[in-house]
Amino acid sequence: MTDTPAQAEHGCTDPHDHSGHDHPPTGADLLRELVQGLSILSLVIPALGVVLLLVILPMAPSTPVVLALGLALGAGHMLSLVATGLFVARTRKQLAVNPGLQAVRSAVEEALRVATILLALLLWPTDLRGELGVWIGAGAALVWMALATAQTVATRRRLNRPSEWAERTVATMLAERVSARSTVLMRLLDVLGSITFQVGATVLVILTPVLAIGTFVLSVASGLSTLVLHRRAPADRSASPWAYAPLAIGLITLALAVLGLATMTP
Repeated sequence: MTDTPAQAEHGCTDPHDHSGHDHPPTGADLLRELVQGLSILSLVIPALGVVLLLVILPMAPSTPVVLALGLALGAGHMLSLVATGLFVARTRKQLAVNPGLQAVRSAVEEALRVATILLALLLWPTDLRGELGVWIGAGAALVWMALATAQTVATRRRLNRPSEWAERTVATMLAERVSARSTVLMRLLDVLGSITFQVGATVLVILTPVLAIGTFVLSVASGLSTLVLHRRAPADRSASPWAYAPLAIGLITLALAVLGLATMTP
């Protein structure tokens, strides 16, 4: 009896007895799961943005322009990210994993945050600081979510389109034993960490400007945890505690901000 193509591919000679076989996913399986996961993620991230706006709606400031100021802050963060990326590309690629570069990037981001907050306090001195901080932070977070959504959609489209890049990506994931589920989960955790940190850090700084030093330290710690994670084998990253460090730091920052807002409530 001849083997069917599916049986030959998995190395099974008995068409009836498949017990005891643990077949690894094929490239087609991995590609299908990855595309499906990215499709779901491209809907989940914008949904998180809507949820964020609904949650902070009761703390709306006197003008929606505050949100636009937060969007400008997020855009500034994006520009700093692009600028440092171009600097690395034109000098030494090894700098991409240099802790010093991460410190410089965090310093620039926190300086932009402080400058934006000072401008908001100057423009709307009668508004409550907590409300301003929440909406400026939400605006910055929305920019990160928009970027994450665009990247997710672009990646899904490139994978859906037959190309050498798609084949190489799937082959690398198979060789490194990286599952589609862990890839999508890690991306979601990264987005959640960015959202919580942006809102929490902005509220902390606007409540007590000296805490800008603390948010800088937390930002550097989050970046360093990512660098440590990238030095591990891709198959081991989702099981490493470092994979959850950015989200943990974001949640801690947000929790401190909520505590600060609660202490200011009459």
